[in-house]
Amino acid sequence: MSLAPIAKKDFQDAVRSRGMLALVALFSLLVAAFAVVVRPTGQGTEQFATELLLQFFVGRFLVTPLVPLVGIVVGYNAISGERESGSLKLLLSLPHSRADVVFGKVIGRGAALSLAVFTGFLLPGLVLFALEQTGALAAFNVGSFLGYTVFAAVLGVVFVAISVGFSAAASTQRRALIGSVGVYVLFVLLWSAVTGQFLNAASGVIDPLPVSQQQVSVFLQAANPTSGVELLSSAFLGGQLLAGETLNQQISAVSMLVFWTIAPPLVGLWTFDAADL
Repeated sequence: MSLAPIAKKDFQDAVRSRGMLALVALFSLLVAAFAVVVRPTGQGTEQFATELLLQFFVGRFLVTPLVPLVGIVVGYNAISGERESGSLKLLLSLPHSRADVVFGKVIGRGAALSLAVFTGFLLPGLVLFALEQTGALAAFNVGSFLGYTVFAAVLGVVFVAISVGFSAAASTQRRALIGSVGVYVLFVLLWSAVTGQFLNAASGVIDPLPVSQQQVSVFLQAANPTSGVELLSSAFLGGQLLAGETLNQQISAVSMLVFWTIAPPLVGLWTFDAADL
């Protein structure tokens, strides 16, 4: 199996790209700006300051809309771009299977995006630490900040996997991009409206079943990787990760995140295997 060389090369190419560097710089500056603006002072504000910054400002305005979009940009041309340029034939002439290519690119580009997320959070973390040292911020919860960064990276990896799946299945970069953007629009912008309409239309079908509309609604929320990460990160910041009243929802969210990381590349590989290059 020669998955590791492909993952290594894709990782190196991604972290060296100007686009990735620009996105890291933009993301870091935006989070740092929020860190400066949101700085409650006074005693007992450590948890409040960290949660308010991460869960509401950074999560709602930066992580949820921006990280999935970066994941799509990183992954949509992973295979379709090389297919159009002809370099994919050269790659497959080496001792690499098509599965190596698909999952190597998921790992390599997912790792590159994770590094970009951690780097993007580095400057804001230093800003918050400096504010704490100068007394402008009562306290800064480093553990919560680092933990939330992990969840942001997980969200990015999921969308990298989805977009690489489209890239493997599509014959052109344009088709891969359209499919990936369609998933982004559905999950990030339209999920609440679509699921709401679905629940209203399917109420007559759901009522006779041994599940309630509320249970179906909870499952649909967990099925969306963005809301799943929001649920898990919120539980983490509240000290209730994989515990408390939302335990079942959190387990569902974890299961769906694993599903979205594995299923799209597998479907893409199934189509890719049957394709004539």
